[in-house]
Amino acid sequence: MSKKILLIDDDTNVASYVKFRLQKKGYTINHMDNGLDGLQAIKDFKPDLVILDMMMPGIDGREVAEIVKEENLMDTSRIIVLSGKEVTEEVKALFDLGIHDYLQKPFNIDNLVIRIERALSNLP
Repeated sequence: MSKKILLIDDDTNVASYVKFRLQKKGYTINHMDNGLDGLQAIKDFKPDLVILDMMMPGIDGREVAEIVKEENLMDTSRIIVLSGKEVTEEVKALFDLGIHDYLQKPFNIDNLVIRIERALSNLP
């Protein structure tokens, strides 16, 4: 059975490209373009991994990660954050929440795939 990945990113160009590449790798991908819908999709889709954009309108990536941890919706070590921001206190706070990894935009898709495979390697 293929691993399920939820992509939460409001940038449709990034989302389309990531979704296309990951589907070619055999992953089942679901995409949400905002944090609120992303939280609902975590509950409904039950992904093995979440790729989470940091900057989105409404509920941003940090808030999504905080809610995931507070409500125990999934293991935060199965979240990879994408952001246009450089490593800041906000990004460090995400690691304090237990996220698996962080990639700065623009990113190399092959690098993302390696990080996804590493994050998923310890799952049954």
